[in-house]
Amino acid sequence: MKLRCRVPLANFELDVDADLGSRITAIFGPSGSGKTTLLDAIAGLRTVTDGEIEIGGKILFSSARRINLPARQRGVGYVPQEGALFPHLSVRKNILFGSERAGAVNGAGAIRMEHVLEILEIPHLLARAVTQLSGGEAQRVALARAILSRPQLLLLDEPLAALDIGLKERILPYLARVRDEFGIPMIYVTHSLTEVLTLADWVLMIRNGRLLAQGVPKDVLRSPDTIAQVTEEQVENVFAVMIIDADRIAGRTRVHVESGQELFIPYVAKSAGQPLQVRISPGDILLSTERPKGISAGNIIPGIIRRIGRSEGQAMVAVDAGAEFYVRLTVSAVDRLKLIEDDPVFLIMKTHSFRIL
Repeated sequence: MKLRCRVPLANFELDVDADLGSRITAIFGPSGSGKTTLLDAIAGLRTVTDGEIEIGGKILFSSARRINLPARQRGVGYVPQEGALFPHLSVRKNILFGSERAGAVNGAGAIRMEHVLEILEIPHLLARAVTQLSGGEAQRVALARAILSRPQLLLLDEPLAALDIGLKERILPYLARVRDEFGIPMIYVTHSLTEVLTLADWVLMIRNGRLLAQGVPKDVLRSPDTIAQVTEEQVENVFAVMIIDADRIAGRTRVHVESGQELFIPYVAKSAGQPLQVRISPGDILLSTERPKGISAGNIIPGIIRRIGRSEGQAMVAVDAGAEFYVRLTVSAVDRLKLIEDDPVFLIMKTHSFRIL
């Protein structure tokens, strides 16, 4: 996919130039940075002054060639923040809306409705009115409707932003299953790095309409200048782990990350060898220059400081401890501890500071 577009906005101009080839590309940045505008431009809902947008060899927009396909001809599925379901139609009719015509227009391969419903676990909702759905159910219905339009590209605009943390953690696996099952490329807008790290293969980091960085999600934060601009709410440490054993009485599960580093997380009623994804906030990790003694935290892990980014009194410290962990500190703490790159340190993490995705 080729994505070059300039769009004038009230306070700045959106200017993005990127070639995308990943299954899921995340567009990541703070609110008001131009993320939704970029999706609207791709979908044909926003006027682009200059550039070219191409998907799978099909030109959707080109200022040089004077091509500007209307939204209905672009073969793009769009899931906005609130799902935008039709309140006067049942769940079944919402899901089926436009799917037959879309299949003919887009020329996509067959996607069976039964398969989509099974993946998203919503067959039992078909007869309901959309007004009877929970937030998580409504988002899954909107996602099913978009998939059954057989799009060449699926656009998701912060689909989890309006949900609480518990619902977000339940919906993320459904999005991962859509990614793995249907092979529809996605562009996923979010201001949550947890969602980027959980779902995306590639990320564009945008601020004030400008592309600050792009790359593999774990690498985007390798620049101190970049990680310093990421807020506590945006960045999370997300790891794929494998269960070693679980102790219900002790209330904890022993896991290891891909590097082999072992961690204790809250108890999970699953057997050894099963995979999980876990996360921990940078603000929930303590950092020490000496191995601590006589503390209750279940995880004390040695590591090496790789990068320190500073911005407005806050610092983000990247620590290589087998896996890479991000730790949020104040600049005064960094100075007081005299932290510099390549220093050895210890990470201190409570077992129950980890959340299971």
